[in-house]
Amino acid sequence: MAARPIILSPSPPPVRSSDAGRSSNVNSSSSPSSSLLSRIISGSTGSIIYALSGTPIEVVKVRQQTAPLEDSFSSTLKRQGNPVKKLLRSRGQIMLTNGLMLPMDAFPCLVAPGGSVSKMDYSIYSRLFESCRTASSIVQEQSSGTFRMLQTIFRNEGLAGLYAGLKPTLAMSIPNTVIYLSSYDEMSMRLHALHSSNSDGDGSRAYIPLVAGSSARMISSFATAPLELIRTRQASNVAQGRATGILEEFHLLMRTGGFMSCYNGLGPLLLRDAPFAAIYFLCLEQFRGSLSDNTSLGRWSGRHYTDQGMQIPASIDVMHTFAAGASAALVATTLTGPFDVVKTMSQVSNQAVRSNTGTFACIQQIFRDGGVKGLWRGNVSRMIKVVPGHAAMITCYEFGKRVFDGVL
Repeated sequence: MAARPIILSPSPPPVRSSDAGRSSNVNSSSSPSSSLLSRIISGSTGSIIYALSGTPIEVVKVRQQTAPLEDSFSSTLKRQGNPVKKLLRSRGQIMLTNGLMLPMDAFPCLVAPGGSVSKMDYSIYSRLFESCRTASSIVQEQSSGTFRMLQTIFRNEGLAGLYAGLKPTLAMSIPNTVIYLSSYDEMSMRLHALHSSNSDGDGSRAYIPLVAGSSARMISSFATAPLELIRTRQASNVAQGRATGILEEFHLLMRTGGFMSCYNGLGPLLLRDAPFAAIYFLCLEQFRGSLSDNTSLGRWSGRHYTDQGMQIPASIDVMHTFAAGASAALVATTLTGPFDVVKTMSQVSNQAVRSNTGTFACIQQIFRDGGVKGLWRGNVSRMIKVVPGHAAMITCYEFGKRVFDGVL
């Protein structure tokens, strides 16, 4: 018996009684792979669920990552808010939030204390007041949590704001997921078959999820990189009042930077996605194997059924897949946070991460400006999206193959 990939493999045949005591992640290397059509249908279903549920959180994450770093003025606004409540033109006075009345000429000094400001026209005071109020609102929004920002976006922009970039997300996620999971499926099975023919021990196969996962992710990410770029830009543009469609955004990129501008941020994108997939699938197989072999789980363990020569029920397999997928996504998301920040910033800034700066130079700059916290900006929002999203997507893919293989 040769070890097979735990996820993205065909449904296991009934386990013989002679296999009792072995892990549930063991199967015959001669098992036929799932059909391409069942992979496409199950992968598409999982990707659509992931896109519809995760787009609002992605919008929040992008805005958190692209928000300007806090300066002294932002710090004051965060602590105190806008100090001026009203401009009373008829009286030539301003009313502060604490009820105190001051001459209108004092207003610039509140905004720029210590500066030398001459007397200005009321229209200038009015514009300055609106700018200060807008800045205060933005700073308060940026300092709020994920769900508070979701409420703010919905209140100010409606569903269109929450689902900014949904069209390129759907256009990207279906081919991306199908290429990604199908490629991993094929690579891992071929590598396991190679080891089976060489009669290698299980210990020599630890590299398989690392190689197959990172390779499959690099292929899918490169194929859909332009759509990922447009999705990120649209999520940022709506907040700036510059909402555009997919074709308009593509034409803008081609007009301003040529074809290569469609791959802005490709370096940090691959540096985020390839390690993420390698860590994700390595942890996924390890975690699911541990759940299946854990005898303390009783009837919830796969070992309970294999020891009796029975096939593991689909419900148990789905539960293990979902739990292992969520845990693996949590580890991978935490470790790849800095690359996601660089990827987002480079795509939104209309500039690629060029060789003279480099991805790691950008990471150093972010660290100098914002410290360790700056490297993981928006990572909580990313976890809220990725952890349940990847768990649901991998579960849909695995369970969907079992269902559609029996139907198609």
